[in-house]
Amino acid sequence: MGPSYSPDRRAPADLGLPSGYPINPYLTYRPVFARSLPIQILVTGITLTLVSVLLIQLLFSAPSHIRIARTNFFLQISAALTVLAWEIASLTVILNASRDQSRKWPFMLDYVAIDFPPLNDPRTHGSWSTAGLVSWLFMNAIVSVLTQVCHLDTISHQEWLI
Repeated sequence: MGPSYSPDRRAPADLGLPSGYPINPYLTYRPVFARSLPIQILVTGITLTLVSVLLIQLLFSAPSHIRIARTNFFLQISAALTVLAWEIASLTVILNASRDQSRKWPFMLDYVAIDFPPLNDPRTHGSWSTAGLVSWLFMNAIVSVLTQVCHLDTISHQEWLI
């Protein structure tokens, strides 16, 4: 007994296979496109590029920026450097995990984005050591704190912009 729909009106996921399913059953397990590996690499690369441009701009404007607001300048430089280090570490983790996946199955990579650090099951850290997990979370906290303090310092010293 074949499918109940006509052959000229196939469902979008029906590739003409004799499975009898009206749709591809694997599509229900696929994550949303935003959680895919290509998008994760793309967003990480874009963020890395933007932070690099911000750091270059801060270095070129250093002479005038230091005279106007020395504390704010050093907060911005330290925040940009820590975000840059975090993005480089993120891209390294993503590409190393992709390299390890490609050694197991050489013709394709997983569609799902790399979950770092693996916090799904607290009993297993995957290939992460406890020290690596703690240092990753500490670096994430430092990036968040420096970004927020830099933003608050900029808001609280608006008189130098006039």
